[in-house]
Amino acid sequence: MNMQRSEMDSRLFEAAIAGNINALHQLLDENPLILADSALISPHENPLHIATKAGQLGFVREMIRLRPESVRELNKDGFRPLDIAAALGHIEIVKEIILRSTGTAGKEVCSLKGKEGRTAIHYAAINGKVEVMDELFNAWDGCIRDVTASGETALHLTVKYNKFDAFRKFIEWLEFRGSEELVNSGDEDGNTVLHLAVSKKQCEYVQLLLSCNSNIANKLEVNAKNKRGLTAMDIMENLIVENPSDIRLRETLQRAAASTTTSPPTASAQHVAVNVANNLKPKRPSRAQAANDWIKYFRYQKGRDSPSDTRNVLLVVAALIATVTFQAGVDPPNGLTKNNIESCTNINAPSPLAPPPVEKPGKMGPGPAVGLGVLFAKLGSTLHAAEYFIFVNSLGLASSISVIIYLTSGFPFKRELHISMYSMLFAYGWSIQDIDSENKTTRHILMGSAFLLPFLLRWLPRWAKRIWRWYKKKTLLEHHHV
Repeated sequence: MNMQRSEMDSRLFEAAIAGNINALHQLLDENPLILADSALISPHENPLHIATKAGQLGFVREMIRLRPESVRELNKDGFRPLDIAAALGHIEIVKEIILRSTGTAGKEVCSLKGKEGRTAIHYAAINGKVEVMDELFNAWDGCIRDVTASGETALHLTVKYNKFDAFRKFIEWLEFRGSEELVNSGDEDGNTVLHLAVSKKQCEYVQLLLSCNSNIANKLEVNAKNKRGLTAMDIMENLIVENPSDIRLRETLQRAAASTTTSPPTASAQHVAVNVANNLKPKRPSRAQAANDWIKYFRYQKGRDSPSDTRNVLLVVAALIATVTFQAGVDPPNGLTKNNIESCTNINAPSPLAPPPVEKPGKMGPGPAVGLGVLFAKLGSTLHAAEYFIFVNSLGLASSISVIIYLTSGFPFKRELHISMYSMLFAYGWSIQDIDSENKTTRHILMGSAFLLPFLLRWLPRWAKRIWRWYKKKTLLEHHHV
């Protein structure tokens, strides 16, 4: 008996997929209770769900006539037949379910909630089915206020799933129904559609909200805060600006008097908001203000700039410094090597017949490092200059190598990378042996100090803090025991 029921249930579902109404009636003749049996044997899905998925309008119509309560049933995934039809865009099936289902003008079936508290309008918005949205709006205009379990309206979902045509249709319906204030509705996190659009860098959505010739721009709360206390401009400040569209998005918000939580809008900013609502062009900032804005814009900002991009820039800079300092050690300036020092001394010696050089007054160089280099070169002999050169060049190389080591921690093949860097340091130490120096011990001490200093500057403060914390903890424990 169970086998016969299972076989009959299988034939029923095959008829639903094929839209075979004759097969349905034949099964009903064999077993008038087949639809009730199907609900008991396969409660996770009824033939109406199957026919709706397959787009079989005739079968759907007949199923609703025979068993109208099936339009309310959820399948195993939490979808009702109307939800399925709305998501797939089966507009004729949507109309049929609304017209033939129980309830006043389709209101009841349109407002039935399914998985995650979603109704049919939510599924139509998620999938961008504009015609289905129109049909649902006409059947029950209250569906524009339906919210999911997460507090999201259909307008939130059009932004979340990037369905611009559906978003624009929803805005038109809000204007038509006089429900413009719904654009300020927040989800469970307090995010309005403006918060979501800015976070997803959807410039066209923001422009539509802020520049439309209707009450939407006037009703929109540009500086509304979510539950984290962030405005749309706060979110914009934390985003990475990657292309001209992102810059245009920022400018659109600025023209609408959008502000951060630390800089509330002033009276002049509110005047700009009125100008935007009336499609008036705001006043351009002064040159000094524009220059300051650009300097701030290109300066590194924590939270806005990507850590990966920052790391890549630091690696490039460190690699360039390492290249320059290594090359300077392998091929030092003329006058510092053993082979060139004597010739350089003879060349630089003044001729007895030549008049004494006249020193012209000059200004200090642009950087203190250059000034110190000139000062050391004049104060010391050529041999002293060689020792200074060894120290500062080795310090620059060691500092850049330490940056590379720290930034590449955790990289694949990091051991091979460290071996190559240590080998380069060894080659560097061997190559500078050709640089002349009065005292070999002094040269070794200077070079060793230069290589240790970058690491000590990072390690010593860290260990000093640990020791200080340990000392304070020990002191508190001793005082407690006393």
